[in-house]
Order: sequence, then structure tokens, then C-alpha cells
Amino acid sequence: MADLEERLRSGLTLYQRSRFGKFRQGGVRLVISKILEVGARRLGISFRRRAKLIWGEEMTVVYPQKDAVGISRYGFFEEGLTRMVLAHVTPGMTFLDIGANIGYFTLLAAWLVESAGEVHAFEPTPTTFTILERNVGKKPNVQLNRLAVGSKRGTVVLNDYGPGMSGYNSLYTARLGVSALTRYKPKKVEVSIISIDQYVAENALTPDFVKIDAESADYEILMGMKETLRKCRPIISVEVGDMDIEGVRPSKDIVHFLVENGYQPYEHNDGEIAKHTTKDRYEYRDLLFLPESL
Repeated sequence: MADLEERLRSGLTLYQRSRFGKFRQGGVRLVISKILEVGARRLGISFRRRAKLIWGEEMTVVYPQKDAVGISRYGFFEEGLTRMVLAHVTPGMTFLDIGANIGYFTLLAAWLVESAGEVHAFEPTPTTFTILERNVGKKPNVQLNRLAVGSKRGTVVLNDYGPGMSGYNSLYTARLGVSALTRYKPKKVEVSIISIDQYVAENALTPDFVKIDAESADYEILMGMKETLRKCRPIISVEVGDMDIEGVRPSKDIVHFLVENGYQPYEHNDGEIAKHTTKDRYEYRDLLFLPESL
């Protein structure tokens, strides 16, 4: 783990440098990555590329997604959530990855829980799920589910913006500006949906860590896991952020709900995880919620 921390620190050092400093330290790898990113955006195309992660594995990423760019250049992305997972996921745990996308956090959790633990990943978009399957391979401690997660079982219509923009796929209007929403038109895909309470009961699970990043569906997911919160008391991470999207509850409701259910919120700042004070409105970030018994 000490070696991993050093590799994370090295990636962060590169990430935090000036543009000139990045190219000076990162060399040809960063130059190629930048050319590919700019080219993909200008041409309106997406393509796959292999990238090495800070813990040594490789995965397929899809340019020009921001996670692809970060992983290709630095070996990780989302420093805050990465640090939260590293700090609280240990061998033998059961980890639920809700909104797995192409599998960065699924792979990280699978590596951390080792053979004694298990990871259950949820990704509803068919094209994204195919890449997730390729990245996970035949890991015996990972169960992949081509399912959306919400407050109850059924079917829903998903807005699919394609492989190069899969981070914006959502049951709601995408978190894009007005001009981008005019320019990009999603494909409508019908997908199956399940609640975490139902999934946990059917699979006889006791989750230890639940990561939620579901593009505006986060509050509904929490409404569908009340029994899991009460009985299992898992650690929770949730992506928050307000863009006044129709039908989406404000992020403060997520925080209030978890606090009322006996959780203490934490945030990541400057490499440290510290207690969080609830706000009326949120920029996009990940918050960590620890049960008060911990």
C-alpha cells in the first residue's frame, strides 16, 4: 500500500504541474494523450485505448471521456473518491459499485478486497457494459450486473450519449450545458432497474461499502436501500452536484437523509478527508458518509 501511495502521489504531482511542467515531466506519453483528446473532440469521434492504473493493472478507456484522459495520463482519476476507497476498503469486504461505467472503481475495489471479498458492479448502458466486461475479464470476486439501480424493480428509459460521453448517460436530462444539449442527442434505451434492498436480499449480501455515482439518480437509489442502511450500516460514497435538472432532488436532500439515518458526512480537501458541513447548493464532488458507530 505504501508503494501505491507513492504512485498516487507521483501522478498527483504530474497532474498539479503547469502545462509546460506536465509535458516536461510526462514527455511523449502526455503529448500523445493531448493530441488524441483534442482530435477526438474536434472530430466528434470516440475510440478505445489501453491505459495502466496506479496499482499495476491495465484497462480499456474510451477517449475523449474525462476519466479516459485522467487514467491515461496519471494512472487514476477522481483523487477524492480514490482516496476514500483506498482508506476504507480492505480485504474481505463486499463492495457495491453503482454506476460502474467502464470499471475504474470496480477494478480498484476488486484489487483491495482480494479473493476473500466481492464486488458487485451495476452498469445499465449496453455499450458501456461491454467495455466493463472486457476490463473486468474473469475476475472471480466480481459480479457484473447490466442493471440500473433505483427505488424499485421495473424498466426505465435511459439517455445514452454514446461511448465517448458515457459519463453523461442518465435516466434524467444530462448534466450538460444548453449548447451541448442542443448539439448532442441521446439514444433512448430501455433498461431493467432494481433496488439495492431487493438485490441485497436476493443475493444474501451484507455490503460494507456502497459507491453511488448514477448521474442524478442518487437520491432514488438511497430511497431503495433503506433496509440495507438500517441492517448493514455500510460506508457510503455519493456524487453530489446541483444543476436544477427537472425531477432531480437537490443534493442537500441526500446529505440530510443520510445524516438523519445516523451517518456523518466527510469531504476530500487537499489530500485529506475531513468532516463536511452541509451546504444549500453543491458543485460536483464526491462525499463520504460513515455510520456513526464507526
